Amino acid sequence: MFLRALFVVLLLLPAVARADDYAKPDWPSLTRTMVRFNAIDLSDPAILDEYAIVTECDLYKAFYSNDFKWQQVRQAVLQAARNDIATFPTAYYYDTKLQLDRYDFGANLFRFTDKSTIRNVNAFTIYSVAGTGCGGAHIKILPRTFRVVIGVPVTMDGIPLGEKDAQTLLGNMDKDGNISRIVYARFNLRITYIDPMRKMPGGQGEADIYHQSNAPDNESVRLDAHLDSIDFYEDPQMQKLIYEAQM
Repeated sequence: MFLRALFVVLLLLPAVARADDYAKPDWPSLTRTMVRFNAIDLSDPAILDEYAIVTECDLYKAFYSNDFKWQQVRQAVLQAARNDIATFPTAYYYDTKLQLDRYDFGANLFRFTDKSTIRNVNAFTIYSVAGTGCGGAHIKILPRTFRVVIGVPVTMDGIPLGEKDAQTLLGNMDKDGNISRIVYARFNLRITYIDPMRKMPGGQGEADIYHQSNAPDNESVRLDAHLDSIDFYEDPQMQKLIYEAQM
């Protein structure tokens, strides 16, 4: 009876972002992405236990103290992962703020300040877990920091804009009290590969270690990606598009 009710709960949970969307980075979604790319193996009981905690935190809080109910939760979560793996996200967005400098009339370019210039950028830390991430859970295996690396570094000295559009943008900033000329950039990233986390047996009396082949530990994980585009907005809500740079 409990197991049947549990499946109903799982079915009623909010849907994760579709695989073809640019998803907001969070711990559950990024962990599901690792499953999608075979970077973690849910047949490993230790990994499955942590996967269930990370992706279904509320169920962990409700049932982890009961060994038998938690075992049913784990199995239900495993079955749900197998059923839904094709829908797990494969793309994410990364948001940041940039500052505009003076308008370059010769290049028709609203240049970035020296501190904001996008020059040979190829890596982004798109998410890092704050605190335990779920109640008092102690996650030992799954990574807590997610770093995206793109194959071709990107460089942009500013936002290409005609004089009329640049003047309109400055006028809007004046109306909004944006005297610092802050703009908001969204990097749209498509994951292409994740090196699997491999199990390294611990020494005598020590726990096993799981990490990528080129990583010293499991605290962070590298996600290879393609940068599809960068969108620049006037507002922090990212509703007023200034320019879209296709990569």
